[in-house]
Amino acid sequence: MDRKYKLLQFLTNEVDQQMTFTPLEARSYYQHLINQDPQDPSGYLGMGDLAFYGGFYQEAISYFTQAINCDSQNFASWVGLTKIFLHYNSIQQAEECLIEALNVDPINHEALILATIIKIRLNEYAKGLDFLDKIGEDNESPYDSLSLYLRGYIACLLGDFEDGLEHLKSCEVLPPFNDKTNSNYQILWNNLGVANFRFKRFTEAENYLQNITQKFPLCDSISWLNLAMVYWAQDKIDQSIIIFEKIQSLQPKLWPWLKETKEYRSRGQEWLHEAIQNLQTESTIYNVGLYLGCVIPNRYPFIEAATRHVFDTLNIGVVDLEGASCCPAPGVFRSFDIETWLTLGARNITISEQLQRDLVTMCNGCYGTLNDVNYELKTDSEKRTLVNDNLNKVDREFQGSINVRHIIDVLFNEIGLDALKKRITHPLTLRVAVHYGCHLLKPMKTKPWTEDWEEPTFFDDLVEITGVTSVPYKEKMMCCGAGGGVRGALKEISLDFTREKLIHMRDAGIDAIVVCCPFCHLQFDIGQLEVNNIFKKQIRDPFNIPVIYITQLLGLAMGFDPFRMGLLKTPQEKGVPPMNKFELLFTKYKPLDLHNTSLFLPRT
Repeated sequence: MDRKYKLLQFLTNEVDQQMTFTPLEARSYYQHLINQDPQDPSGYLGMGDLAFYGGFYQEAISYFTQAINCDSQNFASWVGLTKIFLHYNSIQQAEECLIEALNVDPINHEALILATIIKIRLNEYAKGLDFLDKIGEDNESPYDSLSLYLRGYIACLLGDFEDGLEHLKSCEVLPPFNDKTNSNYQILWNNLGVANFRFKRFTEAENYLQNITQKFPLCDSISWLNLAMVYWAQDKIDQSIIIFEKIQSLQPKLWPWLKETKEYRSRGQEWLHEAIQNLQTESTIYNVGLYLGCVIPNRYPFIEAATRHVFDTLNIGVVDLEGASCCPAPGVFRSFDIETWLTLGARNITISEQLQRDLVTMCNGCYGTLNDVNYELKTDSEKRTLVNDNLNKVDREFQGSINVRHIIDVLFNEIGLDALKKRITHPLTLRVAVHYGCHLLKPMKTKPWTEDWEEPTFFDDLVEITGVTSVPYKEKMMCCGAGGGVRGALKEISLDFTREKLIHMRDAGIDAIVVCCPFCHLQFDIGQLEVNNIFKKQIRDPFNIPVIYITQLLGLAMGFDPFRMGLLKTPQEKGVPPMNKFELLFTKYKPLDLHNTSLFLPRT
């Protein structure tokens, strides 16, 4: 007989039904059951429930475990342990216990909700939806509102905002989300605000977030920061600064750049220009010639700024390669005129040779040319003689005295992950899709990587020292679609590559795309707008994913303000990259407060 009915029978037979029974009386009853039959799990389970709902979790673990020792099929005890481990954020233990519970009752709605929450914690969103599908949407379960909320929450995490917002909005009239005294009311409205913002519905986002901050001035600072980002994205800078000041009084570490914000607001580009001018050019550790290429200075100068700041922090001396030309692009020039390709590439290398510094590039394509040219001319005397005959006409000579290095090579192999970790002062909590790009890896014989180029991890390892999670996604090593002249000659085919990669990235539930090449950056950034236009019938909701360069990510985690890293700017100029707002990087969804849901309420 179920313990609840045993307790009801006990109370009905022995005491007045109108009395209110204290936990002490219930505890006495359950102890009576244990004494009467130590092999019956009911008493242990009852004692576990009393301890659990009283907040005595270690005691509850002991009793639930004893109940399971009596009966390994004791569903309620497995669920009780699951909730406790969720409370302690011991996700692996919670999942192990819940698997046992589902083995006993695979369609129990409470267990399926808990399974969904565990999958969200593990960032396995699609698997979470699989559990919700077993519940269905049209049921009268006491967990119906939680199921509806979790469907909407996961949909928003996966970038399916139309469906996600529809589900989340339906929760506004349902408990516990309709109770303003319940923390989940604020959580729902915060997440509605963030989802609308990420869906480019600024007015709706502003309304939801203002609702929380006006009604609850001492609410979680995350909601204040979300509202500040919504204001900033609309060039309401003064309103953003007022909120940053508010955050300083509530949670200073959430926005530690108030001084820099005001400096940027008052002096703008002048302040940033001065900051760049003061960076070191000579170091006793390592000095490089920084090769900018074409795309960075013309499209993404903030990549250059972020790189210079990060190199300065790492005690790397940086000078420009005055007079450098296009690399030239490996997928274009090399395809029809190898001699010209070799000669132009060698000329750029000789500029760095004269400085007696390794040449460092921030672009995969530039690396593909300059590193390969350097390798071929060092190893093939016949080609070297041919190229030097050409270079003599402009009073230059390739000597082969330096190395050509990609910035990832410098960070990973020269500085090293351990040294970089020591520089991380502001760990990030983003979920990102890492894109390697083609020329970073191929041909392997000329590259410094020791891993299999089909499944490399060095870029992921570098990215994750900032605290972010590099999320696996389908076709990760696929080309972005831009290279080899395809973007210039066959735009729609190029963007079809990009569309497929973006779909896989979004399906993995990411906050941003991390790249190490400005041309890949361009293809994912501007390319998102182009994909949204050309393939609008095939892509569900439009893409709106921030694209961030590796040194921007590193710099932010090292404590640099987002203005020096080129992550925030004002005014929001139309048609000027980046096309996808970096403000999204600073917005946060808030997790469900389980203690204020039916999952953590005493059983009836």
